[in-house]
Amino acid sequence: MNELPLLPGNRFSDVTRTNFIVPRTLSFKNGHRIVRLPRLGIGQTHKPNVELTEDEREILNNFQPELIYGKVKVQGYRKFVPASVHYDKKVLRFYGYFKQTIYGSPLESHRIRRVTVYYYLEDDTIAIYEIPYKNSALVQGMRIRRHRISKNDQNEPYNWRDLNLGQNLAIYGTVYRLCACDQFTREWLESEGIELQCPELIPSDPYTLKLMEKNESEKQRTHHSDLKEILPDRLAKQPIISNRKILSMDGKVLRFYAIIDDHDQKRDILRKFVIHLYLVDNTIEIREVHRDNDGYDPIGVYLHRQIVPKDSTYNIIESFVNLFVNKHEQEKICYFTLEDFAIGRHVTIFNRIFFLYDCDIFTKSFYHQHFGQIDFTPIDIDTQKKKKPPVQLPPVPPHIMFGKPEDTIQNVKSLLPKPAKKDRIKLLENENRVLRYEAVMDGDCQRKFLIVYRLADDLISVYEKPLDGYGCLTRKFLERIRIPKPDSHPDAPMYYGPNDFYIGAHVELFKHPFIITDADRCVLKFIEENRLQFSQHVIDSLRQKLCPDNENHNQMEAPQL
Repeated sequence: MNELPLLPGNRFSDVTRTNFIVPRTLSFKNGHRIVRLPRLGIGQTHKPNVELTEDEREILNNFQPELIYGKVKVQGYRKFVPASVHYDKKVLRFYGYFKQTIYGSPLESHRIRRVTVYYYLEDDTIAIYEIPYKNSALVQGMRIRRHRISKNDQNEPYNWRDLNLGQNLAIYGTVYRLCACDQFTREWLESEGIELQCPELIPSDPYTLKLMEKNESEKQRTHHSDLKEILPDRLAKQPIISNRKILSMDGKVLRFYAIIDDHDQKRDILRKFVIHLYLVDNTIEIREVHRDNDGYDPIGVYLHRQIVPKDSTYNIIESFVNLFVNKHEQEKICYFTLEDFAIGRHVTIFNRIFFLYDCDIFTKSFYHQHFGQIDFTPIDIDTQKKKKPPVQLPPVPPHIMFGKPEDTIQNVKSLLPKPAKKDRIKLLENENRVLRYEAVMDGDCQRKFLIVYRLADDLISVYEKPLDGYGCLTRKFLERIRIPKPDSHPDAPMYYGPNDFYIGAHVELFKHPFIITDADRCVLKFIEENRLQFSQHVIDSLRQKLCPDNENHNQMEAPQL
């Protein structure tokens, strides 16, 4: 069987085989995966080794297909460029117009409005820009923003194949006529095989032609007419500047610095102004110089540029209707001129009196050249400053016995009262320091009391000691409070201090008379540390009571206060 040739039908399968295990080709060696050729065949059968002869090996090693078939022609792949990159910043530009019908106008029946149509090859979008005209009073500029525009009811967008010269584009109810294009658009469309039509001329707007003809006629008329007919009569009557120099005064402005001179009102802050006098037409403009927190509205222009009459009491309203029709009404009004302004003068403009105290360099040179003035010394406006009267605080009302007198004073000082300020240094130095005295009530010597004086805030509290044989504890007789002296005024009370407490002193605490009989030794120590604050009889009384044995040895003269 094995000697038969390897042809179909010469091989028979072994029906007695039961092992069909496929040998593995993957294994691990030293922790790494390796591939090995199987030694046995399927079902652990013997696999003969196929070895090549030397001639066959030599043929395989020296085989060169180029000698038989020739060299293989390798065709390189074409580089793919997307349309968004290839057509980036490539725009077709057409010039055209659309006609707008004007209803109910006797001057024009239609209007020609020029536009520029941009077609973006990148994404087939269209933008239409209308060329703006100066002083047209029309909403111009970007008319249709960049987006894809449908050309029919099937929502098919416009393509560059649909654009050509002499063609109408119906976009959103407006028909645009394409008349011309730029050089890039022409070359690109011709490279794509599109034959462009002949360019057309954009028709002129009839109303614009009328305005141009009117302006040309006015220029010719003004060029040959006299200069006096153009300029106002009030400028032609100027004796200072000739007619030829008036045209050269355009853009030249005289600048004066002024303040408002109010004699009736006393102001602490002067309001400063800058008065501009335009030489071309003698118009006046006033600007206010603002400061931070000056209390006035931050409006720069105080008076807009206009001609200002000298006599502001003249009833202009009666003749305002015929002011520009009747020349006799114009002659009645006398306006400000250059001669009315000078340093140190008071100028009344619409019932406001302005005091001129300085001017700029150009104004000084102009007045020196045309008027011959020499003295331009500025005036110190600080002397014009009104003295502000001293602020008088309202009188302090009497204390109504509610709260403390300090609270009444705080209500007078401000609308929103604040708590009275405390001596924080005294609070820190005398924190938790108290002076304790023993006292009895005048007329009742059996009841004993303890008076505690706090040095931090001058508050006094009184405690009653329990009597011998009674089981009650010490109870509070008076809450901690500042106690005024009985002979002091209620609006300006004088409170008890450490100098008022000594041995044998009579103290009246809210109509309760007490007699000091004894004191703590800390009281004597505090008094010796602060001798300048106490009288000599207070020191002597406490020494006699607390240390009578060392009185002669430790007694010292009290310093003179």
